[in-house]
Amino acid sequence: MSATNSWDQAALRLLWHGGSTFDAWLNIVAAKLASRLLTFPQSTAQLGLPSAIVFQLLLSAMGLWAQSAINVLYLRHKRMVNPETTANQPWHTTQVQSKSFRIDRLRAPQLHEVIGGLLGSKWKIVSLVFNIVTLFYVSSAQLIACSNVAYTVNDNMDKRTWTFVFGAIFSLPILFPSAHNYRVWSFLGVVTIIFDSAYMTIATLFDRKAGNVRHSSPRSSQEYFTGLVGMLILGNVPIPVEIMDAMWKPDEYQAANLYGMACILVVVMLPSISMERKYGDKLLATPNAMLLLPRSKFHDSANVLILLHVVINFGMYSLALYATWEKIVRIHDSPSYVKRTLSRIPVFLALWITALAFPFFGAINKLLDAILVSWNFFIIPCAAYIAVFWLPRPRRDSKSLSRLGWAVDLSVCLGIILWMLVMQCGLGLWGDVHTFVKVLEGTRPFPKCYRCAPPK
Repeated sequence: MSATNSWDQAALRLLWHGGSTFDAWLNIVAAKLASRLLTFPQSTAQLGLPSAIVFQLLLSAMGLWAQSAINVLYLRHKRMVNPETTANQPWHTTQVQSKSFRIDRLRAPQLHEVIGGLLGSKWKIVSLVFNIVTLFYVSSAQLIACSNVAYTVNDNMDKRTWTFVFGAIFSLPILFPSAHNYRVWSFLGVVTIIFDSAYMTIATLFDRKAGNVRHSSPRSSQEYFTGLVGMLILGNVPIPVEIMDAMWKPDEYQAANLYGMACILVVVMLPSISMERKYGDKLLATPNAMLLLPRSKFHDSANVLILLHVVINFGMYSLALYATWEKIVRIHDSPSYVKRTLSRIPVFLALWITALAFPFFGAINKLLDAILVSWNFFIIPCAAYIAVFWLPRPRRDSKSLSRLGWAVDLSVCLGIILWMLVMQCGLGLWGDVHTFVKVLEGTRPFPKCYRCAPPK
C-alpha cells in the first residue's frame, strides 16, 4: 500500500503539481497565442514587413517591462500582507485532504487585489473592472475561435453547432483547482504552438501555387494602425499574478517571462515573415492565414492542434474568472473541492451563451485589445508602479526595476503609458472602429453561421 501511495504521489508531482520556474515558462508560452498565431501574418501584412518587425520587438520589450513591474508590485504586496514570508515562500496556504491524495492550494490573489492592496479601494475598483471584462472577453473569444477553426476543417456542421460541441469540451477546465495544476496542459500548449509555427513556415516555403503577389502595404493609415493593435498581444500575459502565485519562487518570474518572450518571438516571427513574403496582399483579406496554405494531412493536424491549444488557453483564462466568482460568493477558501467546482458552472454558462449570441465577437478582438489589454496590462500596472514608488521611502526598500535608478524607471513607465494612450487607445482604436463598423454590417445576435460561404 505504501509503495502504491508513493507511486501516486510521484505521478501527481510529475503531472499535476507544477510550481517551478520551468512551469511558469510553460504557462507563459502556452497562455500567449493559440488562435492569435493565425492572425499575426495579416497584421504583419497590414503594417508592412519592416514596421512589423520593429513593432514586434518594441511591444515585446514594453511587455517585459510591464510584467516586471507587476512582479515587483506582487512581491511587495505579498510582504505587506504577510511580513513573515520570504519572496520564495508560499502564503495563504491551506491544505485540503482528498480520498486518495492531498491538494496544496494557495489562496490566489489577482491583479486588482495586488494593486488595490497597495494603493487603496479606488485603484482596486478600476483595475477590477478592466481585469474582469478583459478575462471574460478573451475567454469567450476562445470558444468562438474554436468554432471558426473547426468549421474550416469540417464545414458539414455550421459554426453555431460547433460552438455547442466545443462548449461541452470547454467545461472540463472547471475541474482544475489552480495554475499549479496546469503542468501537462501547458506542456501540450507549448508543443502545439511550436508545431503550428513550424508547419506554417515550412508549408509556406514549399507552396509553389502562390503565384505572383503584390506587397503594397501599408495602404492606409487606418489599416496600418489596425495592424499595430494586432501586435499588442505579444507583450501581454493575460494571467500574470496567477502564474506568479503558482510559483514556488515567484521572484524568478521575470526570468521565466524573458525566456518565454524569446520563445514567442521566434514562434511568431518565422511564419509571419515567411507568409508575408510569399502571399503579400492576399493576407489583407484573410484573417486566418492557415486558409492560404494547401490542404493536406499536416494542414488538418495543425488545425486540430490549434483547437487543442485554444481549449488549454480557455482553461487558463477562465481560471481567473472562476477565482473571482468564488470570492464573490465567499467560497474561495472552502475546503470543499466539489463546492468550488459547482460554483464555476454559472460563469462558464455565461461565457457559452455570449459565444453563441455574438459569434462575430472575434471581429472586434483588436478593438477590445486596444481598449482593455492596453489599460489592464500596460497603463494601470505602470501607473501603479509610479504611484507606489513615488516617495523616496518605498524606493529604499526595493531595488530599481531598471537597475539604473528611479529616474529611468519613471521615464520608461511614463513612455509606455504615453505610447499606449496615443498609439493603441488613440490611433489604433480609431482604425479598429472603422474596421469593426464595416465587418459587422447587417449582423444579428445568435446567427447560425457568421461569415460562412453560401451553400453551393
